[in-house]
Amino acid sequence: MKKYIIGSLMLLLLFIAGCATNRGAVQHEDAAYLKLTGNLENTFLAIDDNAPVQIEEPDKNFVYQLKPGIHIITVTRNGEVLVKRELYFDDQITREVAVK
Repeated sequence: MKKYIIGSLMLLLLFIAGCATNRGAVQHEDAAYLKLTGNLENTFLAIDDNAPVQIEEPDKNFVYQLKPGIHIITVTRNGEVLVKRELYFDDQITREVAVK
């Protein structure tokens, strides 16, 4: 009889504990990041077929947010192509590209 009472109390405690838990879901924006390092002076960045954008603060590491997927990254300086790569960007992952 004691085993039955103890077993029943254990099940009751598990049931009460299960009802008291709070579940929540955290959603994040689908985003990947490109980080450019190295000599970024007078440098332009083009992603896919978009127009090139000049990197404003060449003394700092440049981080650019983009959608996950495959992108063609082109970095130019004075009309010379320094970097041209096709990269896969995964969700919430930062890919680093060194510019010489």
